[in-house]
Amino acid sequence: MKVAIIGAGLAGLACAHELERLGIVPDLYEQNSFIGEAFNHSTAMLRIIDRPPHGDYMRYFKEKLYLDITPLAPVERMMHIAPTRKLMVTGKKLGYFFLRSNTRDSLKNQLCASLSKTRVFLNNLADLTTLKKKYDFVVVANGNNLYAKEYGLWQTWFNGYVRAAVVHGKFDTSRIDMWINQHYCKNGYAYLTPFSEKKASLILVVSDCIEKDINEYWNAFLYYEDLRYPIIEEFTQYHVSGFVYPKIVENIIFAGLAGGSIDPFLGFGQFNSLSMGVFAARTIAQGLDYHRQCKYITQKNLYLQEFRQGFNKLDNKGYDSLIASIGIPGVMTLLYRTSINWIPLGSSVIKKINRRQLRIG
Repeated sequence: MKVAIIGAGLAGLACAHELERLGIVPDLYEQNSFIGEAFNHSTAMLRIIDRPPHGDYMRYFKEKLYLDITPLAPVERMMHIAPTRKLMVTGKKLGYFFLRSNTRDSLKNQLCASLSKTRVFLNNLADLTTLKKKYDFVVVANGNNLYAKEYGLWQTWFNGYVRAAVVHGKFDTSRIDMWINQHYCKNGYAYLTPFSEKKASLILVVSDCIEKDINEYWNAFLYYEDLRYPIIEEFTQYHVSGFVYPKIVENIIFAGLAGGSIDPFLGFGQFNSLSMGVFAARTIAQGLDYHRQCKYITQKNLYLQEFRQGFNKLDNKGYDSLIASIGIPGVMTLLYRTSINWIPLGSSVIKKINRRQLRIG
């Protein structure tokens, strides 16, 4: 069977790994001249969104997806920062940090190193129209929504811009800081994730923003939060998430961001992308139903879109109320220390805060 994969991102590499495991050698096309990221940063997988089996991502990846990957460090402290409130959450299984760069220990290069037979073609901007005629299956995992839009499958849920920097300072390697404040990110968010005790990523995501305005929001963010870290490098990037259906058209399977993996609330998608890449491979090699395999991811993102719609109606006072609600012992336990899906309850909490805002207004 001949299989092409467009894109050497998380979904594409995970798909290639699973295809190899199941006896199929794919061709992997990557438009860049390297495997990895153009910009150095660290990211997190957080149990605030996902509920992996046994509460542990690494065990899920190894036992269910057959992926042996190593994180930078576990997340054991999460600082939530609203305009006038702060909340620290601690725990042993809050998530993990991962390195995203073009170095050997980065997440993508770990996956690439696990491949033994896949034919990788770098500097190759593959054409879907050509490949779908040449191959039995084509997995689109190119990290954007262009092909999904071209086929009329894409519905945008969140779009904006990311402004990010690698900063120098003194950091707790087990802690992530997360900000929400409409003064500088509208309905977006900001976070700080460490590389090491001396370097960290500082990332601002602004919703419904055009590129020429992102620097203004960035400067406001640094000013309001009094962040004075020396900047080592920085970058700006377009950010989008959306819903894709169906995820299979003809002999084309959409995975990762191209298949709607990015959640519309915090904008994370690593867990989803890795899973969808493996699911695409199993659809090809074993004839499994791709939509059924992706059901958890699709349903979770639909719930998070409802949550996002309620979140978008909050003002800064609402953000403060939300952080205060998270601090209630029973709510905190539900969010961070159980396997229960908290999103329906979270939506009801946001609805109550919205009603209170309307009464006050």
